[in-house]
Amino acid sequence: MDKHSLLELLADNQLGELFDALKHKQGYYKDLILLESQWNDLRTKQRNDLISNEAANVELGQIRSSLLDLIELSERQSVPVAAQTLTTTNSKRTWMLGAAAFVGLLFLYGIYRFAAAPDSGDATSAGSLPVAPPGKAAVSSRPLDVTGAQPLTVAAGDAYYERVYTLVKTAVESTGGGKSLITLTVGFNFKGSINEILSSDKFRLFADELPGPLAPVNYIGVFANSRSYVEGDIKFELSDEIRRFTIIIEGKEDKKWVFSR
Repeated sequence: MDKHSLLELLADNQLGELFDALKHKQGYYKDLILLESQWNDLRTKQRNDLISNEAANVELGQIRSSLLDLIELSERQSVPVAAQTLTTTNSKRTWMLGAAAFVGLLFLYGIYRFAAAPDSGDATSAGSLPVAPPGKAAVSSRPLDVTGAQPLTVAAGDAYYERVYTLVKTAVESTGGGKSLITLTVGFNFKGSINEILSSDKFRLFADELPGPLAPVNYIGVFANSRSYVEGDIKFELSDEIRRFTIIIEGKEDKKWVFSR
């Protein structure tokens, strides 16, 4: 069964048929069995009124999200070797053409700078600010204070969903106009038995100067197998006037990191 047919089963909520179809795909069989076990357990709890509709919808959403990831991953594995080789060759050719164009632009830029330079004296005034190289933003001189960003555990003790968020490193780059790009490299240690995703949608920035929550400027969706660790960069663009802000994870007000600069 091709990817389109699998996605149609998922869209029609025919999860039983989807599990059977995915079992014929190569790889991820163990993850699929665990996921199907979770789905069967959820249906049992629903039949016996052991779970609320809201909680059931949350679990079902997570199962559907994991199934979508398995469809994508199984599709990548089914690409013929010849097609993969062709893709790699095309990628290399594109990279070489891009590199040649970049070198050419640097050459033309050097000619322009030479022609525009004054006849005498230093090209940079004594009181002028340093300018970042083309294509690279200047690093802010106000690093983040991360003492208020300790590891956060969500669903502690839950055999299916326990997960730990850690702050690996930070970076602050000026984007001009009195704003900076703040990058948080987040570690995601998933200790549960069902697959999970490290998603930028789970992060929101709050500050007294903002009218409401601020979403990341980038999107990531890093797939984490059961009992595995992954990392991803979460990016926010923020006014330099905001000196203190809070990152809340998964909409849980008690799961937050506080930063200042």
